[in-house]
Amino acid sequence: MSIISFWSPEHGRGNTSNSAAVGAMIGLDYDIRTLIARTQFGDSSLEGAFLKSKELQLRNFAASTASGMDALERLFKTKRLEAASISNHTLSLEPGRLDLLTGTSKSYESAYEGIEHVIAAIFEEAKRYYQAIILDIEGGSTNAVSNQLLKSSDLVVVNLSQDIMSLERYISKEQWPSGLQETNRMILLGQYDPHSKYNMTNIRRKFGIKDPVFALPYCSEYRDAFNDRDVLGWFRRSRNAGRRHGSYPFFQEVRKTAKEILAQIGVNTEIKHIERGVS
Repeated sequence: MSIISFWSPEHGRGNTSNSAAVGAMIGLDYDIRTLIARTQFGDSSLEGAFLKSKELQLRNFAASTASGMDALERLFKTKRLEAASISNHTLSLEPGRLDLLTGTSKSYESAYEGIEHVIAAIFEEAKRYYQAIILDIEGGSTNAVSNQLLKSSDLVVVNLSQDIMSLERYISKEQWPSGLQETNRMILLGQYDPHSKYNMTNIRRKFGIKDPVFALPYCSEYRDAFNDRDVLGWFRRSRNAGRRHGSYPFFQEVRKTAKEILAQIGVNTEIKHIERGVS
């Protein structure tokens, strides 16, 4: 139903880790069909974040050309791509609620003329089946696939940091790709330090930001889970921990962010929310 693209004007601003966290939370907390995928060439970090939960299946997927983005590309080119068949080429992380589409095995975009239109068409078709499609897309303003997906996104989550020069460049729009101006946006500050002079309140005030601003605080346990390739397992075990848990602030902010994203795309979060302890 809706495409949510995680994008940043510069590389290394947390697209993948932020999209993995939000995707995991939505998949575990909400009864909606969600797809999570990446569109970068030659970067399987998103798949790696969930490897431990489905290690054998993911390894088989990675070795197979009969699944993932490349399989859907072939279906599209032979005019056999249908919304009902897309989920058959994904890996189910949370049955009925969260699917992972493995990315292309191709190493670079420039060798495939027009690939941006093919990928955009695949996700437009996927919207007929999934209520939320979370995309981890290439940062910057020169990537043709990212530019095409930004234009077709229902919401762009702009991933930034508290680095003042990076914020100034973004606010000046000097790094904006074509199409971002007219897109519904929200800002997500990753590895956020609430004690910094440049907290959310001061950033909004200094730059006159009108878009919603959210922040995910730095969390060593999440970083460990990401490096251990066990993001989903860690979320299952720890996301409902109490206030004394060291990662409680992180989970609270991921929940706020996920709820805002779903509200932005028209999901009734009160109806679709799964009661704690229900799987």
